[in-house]
Amino acid sequence: MKIINHRYVRMEQMNHHGSLYSGVLTDWMTETAFFGVAQTLNRRDNMVMCAVQDFRFISPVSLGDILCFQYELVKAGRTSLTIAVEARDMLNPETLFASCQVVFVNTDEQGKSAPHGLTLPSV
Repeated sequence: MKIINHRYVRMEQMNHHGSLYSGVLTDWMTETAFFGVAQTLNRRDNMVMCAVQDFRFISPVSLGDILCFQYELVKAGRTSLTIAVEARDMLNPETLFASCQVVFVNTDEQGKSAPHGLTLPSV
């Protein structure tokens, strides 16, 4: 996985349980996936998010934690790309806070799905 982003958890992002509000983490995870797809294709246009799959909140995130976001391209369809994302503790990387997979579809100028031209090597 490639490290692409870090976030520091501040007081205004906490919920009534004293941990990071899940909506904030969800936003950061999908943003990381977009960064990953943009870096993979070397462009930021004509890619739309169509699904977030298997989102898991694994460990609570505390005030002052520094999150390290990583991504990996896990599937390339003809028009779609699936990016796996993990949020880990920067100072204790074995601590996994959350994970998910985000599917993007490449579109043409009219907004219809179109081939992106990327293929994954066979394993």
